[in-house]
Amino acid sequence: MVLYTTVRKAASSSAMSPTGLIAATPLPQRKKALAAPVFIPEKLLAALAPPPPTVVAPAEVVEQQSETESERKKKIVCSARRRPTRLVIPVADDAGEVAASWGAAAAAAKEADVEVEGEGFWVASRAGPRHAMEDAYSVITGKNGGDSQLAFYGVFDGHGGRTAVDFVSHRLGENVVSAVLAAGANTHPEASSAEEHDAVSAAIRAAYLATDSELLAQHQDASGGACAATALVKGGDLYVAHLGDCRAVLSRDGGAAAALTADHTCAAEGERERIERGGGYVSRSGSGVWRVQGSLAVSRSFGDAGLKRWVVAEPEVSRVPLAAGCEFLVVASDGLWDKVSNQEAVDAVSRSRRNAVSVGSSCAELVDMARSRGSRDDVTVMVVDLERFVR
Repeated sequence: MVLYTTVRKAASSSAMSPTGLIAATPLPQRKKALAAPVFIPEKLLAALAPPPPTVVAPAEVVEQQSETESERKKKIVCSARRRPTRLVIPVADDAGEVAASWGAAAAAAKEADVEVEGEGFWVASRAGPRHAMEDAYSVITGKNGGDSQLAFYGVFDGHGGRTAVDFVSHRLGENVVSAVLAAGANTHPEASSAEEHDAVSAAIRAAYLATDSELLAQHQDASGGACAATALVKGGDLYVAHLGDCRAVLSRDGGAAAALTADHTCAAEGERERIERGGGYVSRSGSGVWRVQGSLAVSRSFGDAGLKRWVVAEPEVSRVPLAAGCEFLVVASDGLWDKVSNQEAVDAVSRSRRNAVSVGSSCAELVDMARSRGSRDDVTVMVVDLERFVR
């Protein structure tokens, strides 16, 4: 089964701009220009004046319409005092990003709650109130290349538009599965377990980089990017890879949380040093957030072409043997992790499992928890049952 899902707001993602272009000249300048006297010769006025219209009407109608000069003047004065008809100026569909963001924030749009239950996984997602939904997820399960134990799960968080997150959520899973199957076919039969694990990790890295290259080649005008956290189950092993601040947390041995990723942010010393060695710089904004070139808060991502020299798409990959005690995996966007700790997330899922309640309800609970604590970002939470893969 291949499932690619992009979570969107219930309301339209492109809000109407609140303003429109009325005239190229500023209003004070236009008033001043109209107030200036202009001399036109009387002969020129006579030449330009249109001929008086000829009106043919029955005599009785003409008599009823006859009126004195004073009555006509009164009507002219009253007409001048009336409120003019409201002028409605349509706004172009490609209104600027600032105007569109203003309209989206000002509109009383309903947030889109999405809850999905699949084969061994659950997802809950809600759009933030600030902009159109930029989170997505993808799942590939079932028999892939004859391997029923091969499965892919991913959560993605876009920034600067939907282009990158839409592309990556559709392509990355396919690229990872294809690369891993190809690596397995090319592995020597007598290769050691360590060599096989290294080949899988290298295939995942290559798939990430290939997806980034495809994105940059096919969407050269796109300025945004996307973060990701993915999990691949193969041969009794769990391979977790990530870019940016999406995170994967493992629950093991009765509900102990173990982070399998470390956020790629400019606050991390290793990331800051890597950027500076490459000729870039990291600065701290007024809100206290460290940013690459004073712009982007994450130090690794898909896309972000203008910062690609420093914001790389090479993921960190870790492997966990799936043995007794491995319970489930929580994968989520930073909209959750900014407000909820790793252990709190694991505790919420563990409670639902102990109480024989659907794990999907715990995903929704975590979304509500992040929102109640002030998160205004998109929040997407995925839980993957790992016990079904333990041999």
